[in-house]
Amino acid sequence: MTYVGHILLDVPAKNPSLGFTQIAQALSQIVQTSEPRFAVGIFGGWGSGKSTLMDEIEQLIAQDETAIIVRFNAWRYERESHLIVPLLDTIRSSLAEWATQVEHAAQQTKMREITRQIGQVVRALVRSTRIEIGVPSGPTFSLDPGKALDEFVTHPDDIGATAQSLYFGAFQQLTSAFSEVREAGLSRIVVFVDDLDRCLPQQSLTVLESMKLFFDMPGFIFVVGLDERVVESAVRTKFAGQPGGLNIDRQLERDYLKKMFQVPYTLPPLMAGQLDDLLQWLIVHGKLAPEQQIDLNVRVRKYLRYVATEGRINPREVKRYINAYTLNRMVRPDLEPDTMLALQTIDFRGDWEQIYEEVVLAEPDVFVDTLKRFRSGEDTAFEDIWPDVGVLPHEFSSFLRSGEAQTLSDTPDLGRYLSLMETTRSTAPWITDAMRDVGLLRAHVRDLDSGLIFGSASARDTAVQVKDTLGRLSSYTSTMTPDRRSRPLDRLYELMNILAPSGSSDSPPQGTTSQQIEDWRKAAGAAIDAMQTELRDIRQASAFSR
Repeated sequence: MTYVGHILLDVPAKNPSLGFTQIAQALSQIVQTSEPRFAVGIFGGWGSGKSTLMDEIEQLIAQDETAIIVRFNAWRYERESHLIVPLLDTIRSSLAEWATQVEHAAQQTKMREITRQIGQVVRALVRSTRIEIGVPSGPTFSLDPGKALDEFVTHPDDIGATAQSLYFGAFQQLTSAFSEVREAGLSRIVVFVDDLDRCLPQQSLTVLESMKLFFDMPGFIFVVGLDERVVESAVRTKFAGQPGGLNIDRQLERDYLKKMFQVPYTLPPLMAGQLDDLLQWLIVHGKLAPEQQIDLNVRVRKYLRYVATEGRINPREVKRYINAYTLNRMVRPDLEPDTMLALQTIDFRGDWEQIYEEVVLAEPDVFVDTLKRFRSGEDTAFEDIWPDVGVLPHEFSSFLRSGEAQTLSDTPDLGRYLSLMETTRSTAPWITDAMRDVGLLRAHVRDLDSGLIFGSASARDTAVQVKDTLGRLSSYTSTMTPDRRSRPLDRLYELMNILAPSGSSDSPPQGTTSQQIEDWRKAAGAAIDAMQTELRDIRQASAFSR
């Protein structure tokens, strides 16, 4: 039977749950009742619900007819040379729109005059930008304040009465304009700045620097959603190499946001115990087909509880998990859904990712056999085969021995599933085949007989098989940097020539000591590790989102 599913959209929730309403009410009351000259910072990582919370705060503030709401999505203007220009123009546009909706002619007239003055500043800043075309690195932007100052000249014959600094003139005019906002019937202008996480770190910092212009002007409140790590990274980059060294940089990172936001609020993480509430909300509001609702409730719910890292869940990551499963289920309805979910669960856990890549993805057949032994009570089954893995994390061990992982030991061919998983995970699906070939190399090295003699027929057979695998890896890894690709491959070819020297078939093989075998194994293992590390880097860099 065909499985029909709907994708859960990555948009702010219109009817949020999980305590967002109470948080929004508290913050909106602060915004509405406090003197309007401060900034609220809503901090949280990717997918933590910043946009959802900000939308609900906005809805509550919108009920106040004396408050104007301005929405500024910084990432849309990332290519602007001076982000203060689109920020000011967005404020101007919101005020102009408000003027068209009020009934009193006096308010309309006053607001039109305010927007005219703001527009004059925007035009001055635009005129001050000089574009230089034809330089090798592309267009460059710089300020030519002479022309722009003409916008502020009210007494051309009296230099003492006219602003001679572009920024002073702009600030003076903006202060004059915004001081009249209350006369137009407004109590405050609330600017919501979202999607800073989508900007490059330096652009995020530029937006925050632009906000400082308004901190000395009455009537403004900023509500900003951001990941503090992005800003700290930008601050670190900006001040890197300046006198004072690393300690000053760290102090700047700590102090910068404290000085910027008078009202900071960090979104609390959702705990695993709230997963049922989140899933129920997605089922009710996700417009899912009845069959999909049942599938989420009965099957997917069991696996989602393992996706919580350290007992915490990320709402956006939950949506991605469900969407990936839904698409895979629709593309391959012939495959076992529980096996899809079990593999996807291991891959989605960041702290299990290395095991997934180096064990499950690289040697799926060996993984299945080892899993059976592990589930039968052989605690060291995995570390015996893959010593570098070491003792498995407790949560991972619990999952592998759970009823949800039973399907992995019952599935004869995991390769089909693993290839499918990569189509919704990475833009480089060839990585799956490359990882498996690295797994083959590791198996050849692991299975090498300690009594093997270099140059023997058995050694030559192993060398031939390894060289075939290396040939495939050479074609897969064309996207690697030349040095990182050639070094491990070249080293492995050298080791194969030691294993089966040229002309060894014409002369009797010499004796090989156990120490020589062990040294050869270590050298081959190091080269394979280097190759696998490079493939892991490519896989992570090509992930659609992580």
